[in-house]
Amino acid sequence: MAFSFISDLWNKWNIRGFVVLSLSLRIFLILFAPLRKKTANPYIISLLWLAYLMADSVAAFAVGLISHNQGNSNTHVIEVDGALQAFWASFLLLHLGGPDTITAFSLEDSSLWRRHVLSLIFQVGAAIYVFVRIFPSDKSLVIPTILVFLTGFIKIAERTLALYLSSFPKLKESMLLDNEQRLLEELNVGGDGYECSDEERAKLDESVVVKHAYSFFQIFKIFTADLIYTKQQREMSIDYFGKVSAVDALRVVSVELNFIYEELHTKALTIRHKLSYISRIIAFTSMVVALVLFNRLKKYRFPELDLKVTHILLFGGIILDGIALFNLIFSDWIVAKIKHTTTRSSKLDAFLYKLLSTIDYLRKPRYITCEVEPNTNVTYEVLDTPLIFRRWSESIPACNLFSEALKESPRKICKCNHFWGIVIFKNICSFPFRMVNTIISYFLRVGETIVRCCDKRSMMVNTKYMSKNLFMKKLWIFIFNDLKWDPEKVDDLEWMTRLVNSNQSFLSNMPNDPRNILERITKANIHNYIIAWHVITEIWYNKDKQSMRPTTTLNRNLIDRREFSKILSDYMVYLLLNQPNLMSDVVMVGIAQMVSTKTLLKLRGLIGDATKDLNGLCEELYNGVQDGMSPQDPADPLNSSLNDGLLVAHRLKDDGESKWEDISNAWLWTLRYAAINIKGETHVQALAKGGELLTFVWLLMAHRGCFYKSEWGMYRSFWEERSLTIVKRNDSDDIGDTDDSDASEVNNKCSA
Repeated sequence: MAFSFISDLWNKWNIRGFVVLSLSLRIFLILFAPLRKKTANPYIISLLWLAYLMADSVAAFAVGLISHNQGNSNTHVIEVDGALQAFWASFLLLHLGGPDTITAFSLEDSSLWRRHVLSLIFQVGAAIYVFVRIFPSDKSLVIPTILVFLTGFIKIAERTLALYLSSFPKLKESMLLDNEQRLLEELNVGGDGYECSDEERAKLDESVVVKHAYSFFQIFKIFTADLIYTKQQREMSIDYFGKVSAVDALRVVSVELNFIYEELHTKALTIRHKLSYISRIIAFTSMVVALVLFNRLKKYRFPELDLKVTHILLFGGIILDGIALFNLIFSDWIVAKIKHTTTRSSKLDAFLYKLLSTIDYLRKPRYITCEVEPNTNVTYEVLDTPLIFRRWSESIPACNLFSEALKESPRKICKCNHFWGIVIFKNICSFPFRMVNTIISYFLRVGETIVRCCDKRSMMVNTKYMSKNLFMKKLWIFIFNDLKWDPEKVDDLEWMTRLVNSNQSFLSNMPNDPRNILERITKANIHNYIIAWHVITEIWYNKDKQSMRPTTTLNRNLIDRREFSKILSDYMVYLLLNQPNLMSDVVMVGIAQMVSTKTLLKLRGLIGDATKDLNGLCEELYNGVQDGMSPQDPADPLNSSLNDGLLVAHRLKDDGESKWEDISNAWLWTLRYAAINIKGETHVQALAKGGELLTFVWLLMAHRGCFYKSEWGMYRSFWEERSLTIVKRNDSDDIGDTDDSDASEVNNKCSA
């Protein structure tokens, strides 16, 4: 009896249910797929990944059901009218075209565009098979079906072309063929007044920021493929970022990275083409005409339920096209195009520019003031742009070995005071996602328990206790000023090599310099370096918690460095333990996780009644250091990072508050080293997970002229010589062509 009920339910709802589910998934993706670049929440990203995979699978399965039913004579199975089945099949092809907001979930999806094409060919073939079986005997819905099929074919072609153009081999090829001289001419910023001496001031209008970011994106996207720009482009970028304020530089870089994300993961490469505008008009018109024709038909022979499903599909398709059109009109791409091309000579141009500028103003980053929790006398401005208008997550993840040992999340640096209305509204909006988080985390805990029972892990991957710090304006200014070098020094290859690869410069003034320990730390692998300085930072951050008060300007500067060191310390440990794919270019991930696990087990072994909190654990470690202790246990070399960090921390006690200058400089070097040595392709993969501070530093270093890598050395010298030769030919008519050929020659060598 129960089986018969389930069978009848399946026969009645299999096609109808999957068609509606396919539309629902498309609606979900077009509305929520942009969250990938706005948040780093792993549960939200997992939910979007599940919807992305299901969207194609559900549509393909529904097409298969419809085609299978054409050869099935069982009257209990074929509940839907044949003409409607063909009509719905064309809608399923439309759904397979996917939304504009996501074409590829990862870069690997774009590389597999051929497999996607093959799959779509089979789906189109199945739909045509349905048409051939039905239309000879029932022509009532031929024209509406053909119109929707045309729309679906356009969407499928757009998605396939977007996947092809965003694949890295094709992107690199297009970058090598770009006309650099033309791109230089596009960056006309002379009249925009971008010079600003106040680093905390946002001087540029948002539309001007988009214009500048688009121009730099056209040039600097070559770094995603580890290629090199020309000397003229480099000098232009150094000059711009040497004059613009730190806040405006952050805005330009964030928009630039947003362009890169949309080029790699959405239909941006196809919908910006003139032919795409025509095809969009054709597709939208076809949907409207199909709706009109369907409403004029005599539909008495169709069941009421099927009519409702069909109307949902028609209105849903039109509404989604309207949303896509709205997103396109008010996107950064259109604002940049208007800023580059329009002269606002006509009233229409002036009105359009004003409208877009007003909408774009809503995307301008917003700041609120937050207090440092244990010391309310210290406040910072942090980014707090509404989620819908963000271009990235505007946060810095934190992971702390000490907190992990105590099984508690790291303390957030800043505490923000929101109005109660805002807090309640945020809680209501986030309730569905919290429910999803709870469900997914439950299954994850079950999986971890099974793995733990089957195998005792010796490596720590994806720590459980994490938190996020809001992005401080002062922290960005601190990093920006650290990367503000003299242009003449940037041209010195020896200086640049030392800047990127040497971390000795900030250790020369340390009192009681334990040179044997510091040299070993600085010469060790980067993971040992990170863990050692993490131990130093955590111990002194907690020991100085009550002693440091903002009494003078100098003292406030050291307090800032203390807070920045804590944020960067927890952030680098987060990258080391939770982002192995990102850090694999600079660390030996397996060994790093083994060392981290050893350190964590050592810390957990010290936990007792007197060390059940963070302060007690740090005090126990600090007091346990003896002057004669061995810096490295020969029987257990994996504990050397902890021991070295403790010895250095003990010797810093005579340095007073000024020790934070050395500690913060150590973390600045770590940030620079990791950013410049990670491949561009690896950096841009992080954009689909909310973005990383490390990626911002990487692109800012490129803008500041620091792009050196050891394997580029010989090509860099060649590039400089050729570029200097080009600059001297000011009177030649073919400067642009020569510049292009020389830059392409260098890039071809580098890519080879």
